[in-house]
Amino acid sequence: MALVINKIKSFRWSVEFEYPDDDEIVQVKFKAIFKRMPQKFLNEMAKKATPKTDKNGNEMPMDFDPAELCEKVVIGWEDVKITNDQGEEEDVPFNKENKEAFLEIPMMTSFLVMSYYEGITGNKLKNLQGQ
Repeated sequence: MALVINKIKSFRWSVEFEYPDDDEIVQVKFKAIFKRMPQKFLNEMAKKATPKTDKNGNEMPMDFDPAELCEKVVIGWEDVKITNDQGEEEDVPFNKENKEAFLEIPMMTSFLVMSYYEGITGNKLKNLQGQ
């Protein structure tokens, strides 16, 4: 099979998200649709995520903000639900307003970033430091 470079615009990747609920950790899985970004963008994000030290060797805060990456690369989702007034689950449509609310869920952007990098590299990440 040949590589057709103008067809590689996005990809779907599973996101395993965890959140606390009454002294338990709930694990859920959904698919994110990610936009493929140019290597230059990935290099910029990696540079921001690389730990830095000042002239005295003290660690400085990172410039990396997972929300910044997610705002640019998350272009859709599958299996994201909401409970309606009748208690039934229904799909959450992907739109700007829902995306903004979705990215405000605590720790969601960190899980999305890990899944994005797993998708583009094929490697599982344990954390984002130094990656």
